Amino acid sequence: MLRSYAFVLPGVLFLLVSGNNEAYGNDPQPPFVTVSSTDSVRRMTEEAYAKAKGLSPSEVEKRFAASGALRCPGGASSAQVTGARDVITAAAHAFRDLCKPHTSPEKCIFEYYWGAERRIIPLSASLWMGTCADAAPRAVVNDWAVAKLAFPAEVMPYEIYERTEILAELEHVLAVVGYDIEATGKKDKYGQFNKTLQECQVRAVMDWAIFQTNCEFEVGASGSALFRMRDNRMTLFGVLSGDHHDKDYCPKGGCDFKAGHWSSVYVTLKAEFKDRLLTVVSQSAAK
Repeated sequence: MLRSYAFVLPGVLFLLVSGNNEAYGNDPQPPFVTVSSTDSVRRMTEEAYAKAKGLSPSEVEKRFAASGALRCPGGASSAQVTGARDVITAAAHAFRDLCKPHTSPEKCIFEYYWGAERRIIPLSASLWMGTCADAAPRAVVNDWAVAKLAFPAEVMPYEIYERTEILAELEHVLAVVGYDIEATGKKDKYGQFNKTLQECQVRAVMDWAIFQTNCEFEVGASGSALFRMRDNRMTLFGVLSGDHHDKDYCPKGGCDFKAGHWSSVYVTLKAEFKDRLLTVVSQSAAK
């Protein structure tokens, strides 16, 4: 039986769920849909996304196979294979509460699907996280994690955004969640955790380190990937830290974006986060 819990910092809600718990190579990229500045694009399963884009479901599954679930004692969140087949990116709060570790990486596993086959890889002891802080926004800026898998996943890792970060208001982006407990589709004995895809926009650019979007998420999305299109390549640009979900502003859900009230908060892949990820990837033999 799963139960939900939230880890809260001032103004930001971090979501996990507890219980017993491709880069694209030369493939053509699915185009982003055009949405107005007031639209809020809802989450789609891989099957729904494939239908909307006129792609085969197997093609979409292969392209996003690198997104999966990170299961640790007492909780699960999203993570993705990034840069090398034995490296994953995630949120730091999957491993710690503010500055207090609540699990070690060796006790965690990464789950992903290759076609219809569910695969599991333990994490190694290697883990890097942003410097801990006990208050927002610094705690949000440093809410990133880079971990090593015990052995490589059989997927194409997501590409890293290697150029200078420039955040553009209303820029179209693609959010991919590896663990969405409300999605319909794949299940295991703990319940639903099918991945979802969502085309949305960068909003309320606060600084170069963190920003908001009008993407919508539920329990389990923390640590999931945000992609942008540059030079006809889809590259990782940030990971989800948490959500502003103000129930007084939107008591029934499904509301439009409003900064600080109904939005998602991302950590940009830059500075120490990017430097650490590039270093770990450069030392991997599983490109």
